[in-house]
Amino acid sequence: MLLARSVCLSLTASIAMTAAAMAQPAIPDIAQAMLDAAYETGDPAEIAAVARAVKAVFPEYETTIEDQTTARIAKLEPAEPSTGVTDELPVQNGGVLAISPWKGKINAGASFASGNSDNLAASISVDAVREAGNWSHHITGFYDYAESNDVATQNRFGGAYELDYLFNEHIYAYGRVSYEDDAFSGFDYRLFTGAGLGYFLFKSEPFTWSVEGGPGYRYSPIDLTREVEEEFALYGSTSLDWFISEGVVFEQDVNITWTSPTTTIQSITALTTKLTESISTGLSFEYRHETEPPLGRDNTDTIARATLIYGF
Repeated sequence: MLLARSVCLSLTASIAMTAAAMAQPAIPDIAQAMLDAAYETGDPAEIAAVARAVKAVFPEYETTIEDQTTARIAKLEPAEPSTGVTDELPVQNGGVLAISPWKGKINAGASFASGNSDNLAASISVDAVREAGNWSHHITGFYDYAESNDVATQNRFGGAYELDYLFNEHIYAYGRVSYEDDAFSGFDYRLFTGAGLGYFLFKSEPFTWSVEGGPGYRYSPIDLTREVEEEFALYGSTSLDWFISEGVVFEQDVNITWTSPTTTIQSITALTTKLTESISTGLSFEYRHETEPPLGRDNTDTIARATLIYGF
């Protein structure tokens, strides 16, 4: 009799726990990706720090995030003591295809509002660099989406790849290709390819400033008329990184693409504050200006973002 009662109580508790778990809301994909990346480090302190940051951005999922974090930390096995000996082979950085680690960051941000108006905005971007001797690979990608009362007000994605060859401490050559698709720009999409030279005006630990420029080609189908702009282009950009203090970084990036029909100017200003070795928060402001946009389109777009940043 006692055994049957014990089994019954165990089954009841198990069913209650399963029902409670199913009742918890699913974590947004962006938040889940950040938690998964932290879990891969195997560091309980890192996992807990990321969880705190994610809960600050998504407070409505605090209980679910807390339960998941506690369960994952409990599953981690104690790290074996280091013997000071490693079986890893040394990385060879001799050429353009040499294997070496990527370094960069993932930015993710989202906002939700409901009531008199329903609004949703989400953004994610990746910025990564791999250096191999005198060569370096630079990849960027982004996606921005927003809607108001179930109507999309922003839908934009794209990416760029740049290959640099450093001649000396200050001078380098580059080749660049980029693609952008913006549903509200008036262009179906825009493809650019070009090459040129770059120069580091300053290159130190706290302050780096570079400029680059050269000729290129831009291909831009227009949505309304279905015409295609195929134009010789001139591209120029400047990038500034300033480590203001421990854990605080100011960034300013400006690029300009000139063609005879129109000139595109883009400026991104960002301030980043580090929370842990891998996690930071950031505020940024993006300004985009088209001198001669397609018919019916505004010249200027601006985007302000607050993001959670994972560095690797």
